[in-house]
Amino acid sequence: SLLLPGEGQVRAQRVVEALAKAAGDYGAMLFAHKEVIALQHNNGKVVGVTTADDETIACDYLVLATGAWAAHCGRWLNLTIPVEPQRGQLLSLRQPVPAIRHIVIGKGIYVAPKQDGTVIIGATKEDAGFDAQVTAGGVFWLLDWALKLVPMLEQSVLERVWVGLRPKTPDNYPILGVAPGWENVALAVGHHSFGVLLSAITGQSIAELIVSGQAPEIIRPFSLERFMHPDQEYDFPLLKK
Repeated sequence: SLLLPGEGQVRAQRVVEALAKAAGDYGAMLFAHKEVIALQHNNGKVVGVTTADDETIACDYLVLATGAWAAHCGRWLNLTIPVEPQRGQLLSLRQPVPAIRHIVIGKGIYVAPKQDGTVIIGATKEDAGFDAQVTAGGVFWLLDWALKLVPMLEQSVLERVWVGLRPKTPDNYPILGVAPGWENVALAVGHHSFGVLLSAITGQSIAELIVSGQAPEIIRPFSLERFMHPDQEYDFPLLKK
């Protein structure tokens, strides 16, 4: 076993809800379920985005943070963004008695107790494209290994099963920084399964980039250019600390 005093966990949905509320409190306008179908640009600058209901929203600066769909959106910018979807199936069980108190990790899965009386088990790693369906095989694999790690989960009630699509890059590192060839576009994509964990530092770094016009040192190794110049070696010292 390992003692990790600084280890923590959050519920991703509640984090997103809290960030959305905070942004709204500071004057941000949020457009939920608005599908963007095109970008309007002029002389290397994006000046607006067009939605599926034929509405154009003007913008001074565009941040592309489109998860598993980044490659598709990159075509609007004539950029090849090497992000592919990777399916992750998860499930939740009711807490057994006695309750699990700590995160258990092994055999490629994690068993994470939550404060609402549930235990989250995740996650599969499947190259299934944009197929976001739950499968019997995925659920069986998760339960099989979870019961081997924590046998007392056998009597727990199965509450929910769901799927997420991770944005995966060839080297499993995110793509952060200025979009090559564009004056006012930044990329914040390809975080794989660490999007929520890296959301705060990503937001802070991209905001600094927009305000100062310079990429912070911490994100410079993660530029899209590392894939545009494959013969050049890139080091990621900040990830090795």
